[in-house]
Amino acid sequence: MHFLNYLSMRSFFLFALTAGLFLPITSCSSKNERTENIPPVLLETLISATKSWNGDSYKYPKGKAQMTLQKITAQPGFKTNLHSHPQPGIAYVVKGTLYCETSKGQSLNVGPGDSFATPQNSVHFCENDGDEPALIFVASAGAKGMESTVPFNK
Repeated sequence: MHFLNYLSMRSFFLFALTAGLFLPITSCSSKNERTENIPPVLLETLISATKSWNGDSYKYPKGKAQMTLQKITAQPGFKTNLHSHPQPGIAYVVKGTLYCETSKGQSLNVGPGDSFATPQNSVHFCENDGDEPALIFVASAGAKGMESTVPFNK
């Protein structure tokens, strides 16, 4: 009987030891697997363009290069005056909707998650045609001292 108790105790000890080692290892391995499945960085190109949405070919202005990033919040119903941009630019709509139209009748409708290349030297307007504020980020590649938006004078 003493021998059976010894085997039972030994079996229990081995079981406890195995469980004590196995459970933390599986916990760590599960956590590591989750971390390994997530890339350390995710890069998505939202837009890459040589022309604007209406077909304007991009040309960099002369002068000292200056990059600009603007955050625009436009209330529902807001409409810009007719204007143009003397430099290439790109835009990303975070929320809301935007309608743009050139003086030649070309139009663009965009919403959340949309990117577009802005017109260069084409007269146009844009408006928030939705029911909520629109949030848009616009980046442009201009020259130092150059306005990013030029009003159109009839």
